[in-house]
Amino acid sequence: MKGSFYERNGAAMDSTAEPTLNETTTASVDWPRTTADIVRGEVAFLVFTAASVALHPGFVLERDEGGMSNYGLHAKTAVPYTLALFLLALYSRRAALACNNQDTRVRRLRVVLNSYSLILVLVLASSYVYSLDAALTDVHFALGTVLILVVGTASLWMLRLRPPVARDWLFLVVQLSGDVLALITALGVVHLLFLAEILANVGFASFLIRTSQWFRHEGSPQTSRSRV
Repeated sequence: MKGSFYERNGAAMDSTAEPTLNETTTASVDWPRTTADIVRGEVAFLVFTAASVALHPGFVLERDEGGMSNYGLHAKTAVPYTLALFLLALYSRRAALACNNQDTRVRRLRVVLNSYSLILVLVLASSYVYSLDAALTDVHFALGTVLILVVGTASLWMLRLRPPVARDWLFLVVQLSGDVLALITALGVVHLLFLAEILANVGFASFLIRTSQWFRHEGSPQTSRSRV
């Protein structure tokens, strides 16, 4: 026996209903591309940073080590240094563009990636001229401080997105260790700026990769609403 008019029309309405928030999220964000772009940016950063160190290890591996910005001041290392930061910024921007969705947490991840990309470009630009006078030096170090604050805040936010597992805490420890080392280097307590930069970068990139993978496999917008 056929169902009532309302039952039949209710079934039809269900079959044409709008996709759930989870379906909308997974359909509108290319998470494999997002993750791949984050990975490409990080690999490019590490490869070209290694090339810079190989060309002139004395800038960052001496007892009183400096930071990566030293490589932007010299013709011998300017190209790999530029590629390291520029490609990291570029792929972060590409990953941000892929996060085109109205879900609050996806939009916040987009803001994180866009902010990270912009600050990297500003740090890169300032590193070519920071040694010219004190004002430019202050601007360069202020941008470095902003970068530390952005990645630190973003890492804590990503940690709260989901119940953390052991590797999440490991990523946080690595990233915050780099931030702390950078700050105490700025105070003149130690001189480990290059190590600080690498630790912070690797920890933050690991968080970004882990978060994009989580969104792809588990992160429906209905999950952990209290954590947005």
